[in-house]
Amino acid sequence: MMITDKVKQEAVLNLIDKLQYFDYDKVLNRIRKTVKKPGILVAGATGAGKSSLINHLFGMEVAAEGSGKPVTEHVTRYEPEQADVVLYDTRGYEIGDEKAQQFYKEVVGYVKEADESKDVKKHIHLVWYCISAANKRVTPMDLDIIASLQGLARVCIVLTQIDTATVVELKEMRDTITKKLPDMPAFAVSIDPRVPEQSLEWDELLDWSMDNLESGMQMALAQALGKELRIKRMQADKLVHRYVIAAAGAVVCPLPMTDSAVLVAIQTTMATHLFNFWGIDRGTDKIKDIFVNVVIANTGRVFSRSLLKIIPGAGTMASAVINSGVATSFTYAFGRAVNEVCYKAATKLAGGDKVDFTSAFAVDVLMKLVDKYMKRKSD
Repeated sequence: MMITDKVKQEAVLNLIDKLQYFDYDKVLNRIRKTVKKPGILVAGATGAGKSSLINHLFGMEVAAEGSGKPVTEHVTRYEPEQADVVLYDTRGYEIGDEKAQQFYKEVVGYVKEADESKDVKKHIHLVWYCISAANKRVTPMDLDIIASLQGLARVCIVLTQIDTATVVELKEMRDTITKKLPDMPAFAVSIDPRVPEQSLEWDELLDWSMDNLESGMQMALAQALGKELRIKRMQADKLVHRYVIAAAGAVVCPLPMTDSAVLVAIQTTMATHLFNFWGIDRGTDKIKDIFVNVVIANTGRVFSRSLLKIIPGAGTMASAVINSGVATSFTYAFGRAVNEVCYKAATKLAGGDKVDFTSAFAVDVLMKLVDKYMKRKSD
């Protein structure tokens, strides 16, 4: 039977029928069960800007993210529901306070205990030690704690509130760090919008953090980030590649298009993963409903129309067989298309603009992008 318009329409309807029972939360929960979350300890004296650092990078007030679990008197563990990261927030200490020694023993002791635990979910992988530039100095207590933590986890210093220090004062603090802890990376940051972007080292802090995590945790940290879209985009491209490999594995032997449910599942799972990765589903349930009713439904349409265009053969239904090359090419193109739409939507949301998701994920928009990436891959 020739692939007529009627046959194409039936193929589209068959795929849409397979997607009508799609359960977003169920698919997302299955994805997130496989996630390895990095544990990040944010430490420092009282007023060192720890909360501002967390809020800036992850777009959330830690204390507002539900009840944290105190693991010691000075350390509280937070595992935000919608972010793939575990944060350990220290209560801080007053410089020169007699409780500083207690803080030192408790925090360093906890990190050591976590590092030795057989439960990998308790491990602390990174330590961001905050020192406020407003203090104009790096204290002996700071240096002692950092030196003790160095052998237990990957540690960096975050010089916060640099808007409160002069260039000379900041250089003196860096010189002290270099002299006392020569191999210790230090990154200067501020949330004051008046500070020139070239003076800020947010990107360097995140690049260092990514470099010191295994690939799975890099993905998780990127998912948890708020407005840091450069890092998210790099990791999102890697995420698409993972699904391309999965598609290749699913079609080791040529697969009749009529039995393509396994490939449809890969595409819908990838789309769900990307939608969550970009943080677009962190709004209301209405956004998730739009995703299911618009994005998932259009996945079936785009899948059918694209494959019927690119499947090699004489043009008959009998030859409508999906091989590994076709499966990976489409998965790559569809993943890049969804990724591009999500990136543009996330950029608008980060800027405070509204997004019409129905229009953004319209079938014609996705088809145009899929065609673009299919052509790019074949060139």
